[in-house]
Amino acid sequence: MASRNTKLLLSGGAALVVLIVLGLAFGGARDEDSAYSWDAVGRGDIRETISASGEIRAKTQINIGTSVAGEIKAIHVKDGQDVKAGDLLVTIDQERLKQAMVQAQAAVEAARQDASRLEAAMKRSVDSFPRYEALRRDGLMSDEDFRQQKLAKESAVLSYSSARAAVAQSEANLKGMQDGLSKATLRAPITGRVTSLKAEKGETAIPGMSNLPGATLMIISDMSEMQAEIKVNESEVVRTKVGQTAQVTVESLPGKLFQGSVIEVATGTEKTGTDANLYKVKVVLQGHREDLDNLRPGMSARAVILTHEVKGALRVPLQAVLEREGSLEEAQKQGLLAPASRNIVMVFRSGKAEERTVQVGIANTQFFELKEGLAEGDKVLTGPIRKLKELKDKASVNLRVRSDSELARTKDVKK
Repeated sequence: MASRNTKLLLSGGAALVVLIVLGLAFGGARDEDSAYSWDAVGRGDIRETISASGEIRAKTQINIGTSVAGEIKAIHVKDGQDVKAGDLLVTIDQERLKQAMVQAQAAVEAARQDASRLEAAMKRSVDSFPRYEALRRDGLMSDEDFRQQKLAKESAVLSYSSARAAVAQSEANLKGMQDGLSKATLRAPITGRVTSLKAEKGETAIPGMSNLPGATLMIISDMSEMQAEIKVNESEVVRTKVGQTAQVTVESLPGKLFQGSVIEVATGTEKTGTDANLYKVKVVLQGHREDLDNLRPGMSARAVILTHEVKGALRVPLQAVLEREGSLEEAQKQGLLAPASRNIVMVFRSGKAEERTVQVGIANTQFFELKEGLAEGDKVLTGPIRKLKELKDKASVNLRVRSDSELARTKDVKK
């Protein structure tokens, strides 16, 4: 019997211990869940960056078109071929242009001959006119005859002037024909690579705007310098400056990271469609020549630009900073027409939450740079965010045992 009682006693004691442990465990968890998370204000480096997508472009990209219409007789290059400035690209049918130039030459010759004939007639009329004046003075010519001779002289001078203008017009027309004939043979304006060949032999080349079918025959790109042209949101472009460091990844080349720097920031948007609030930013790329040679204009790219960096900054977690709407009284004191918002942080002090107004600077994905309002080591509440937004100044709070930083280090160790 004693043995049985002893066993019962031991079993009951063990059950009691289990209940106590479970009670502590679940009770502790409930207390921990109801407490506020927190972290301490500390120091560290902060890098502020912006990310944006775009495409790879060459330093210079030229659309090759024509200013004369005609059938394409020959294409002398292939897509992807490297060319030098002056290399022959395309030959357009010249027969019609040659015939027009022959007609223009004939018109020039006819105009010159006509001008020579009228010049001789003018000289005869001008040279004879002093004799008619003498005859009139001597009373040997009537006033009417003299008037007729004078009109004839003036008419001869005007006819010759018109003939000279006709010669100039014919010569200008001939030069235009010669220019058109020369442009029927297209040559490379720059040294580069044919990055898009859009024409075929036998098609009709059409002069005009580059967005018309047949107007752009090919594209030549200067591949000596590759760039990423990205589109940055209006809220971030104000922080983008020429000379800032950037890193670019290209979707077609996974694992490759290209270093770069900002060389141009657009001052206006294109105001079209979804791009209305996006600004073009150009980033020149650096790297090994063999890697850069793998890039092609039009490839999708993503850039991360370092806009600002502070070493050893006093910093506060992002989730600790809340926004509070100011009062009308404060706005009036500051000369504002409407209340301005301010940043606040709830600091833990003597078991209570104390509201502090803070001034923050740059930010990354974890921290704000703290410029004013807190000191290193201050404990700031970080969550839960819903409860934190409703928390009042001087309210009593309980903190979780470990800070956010300690929990993060524990997770990193387990990994």
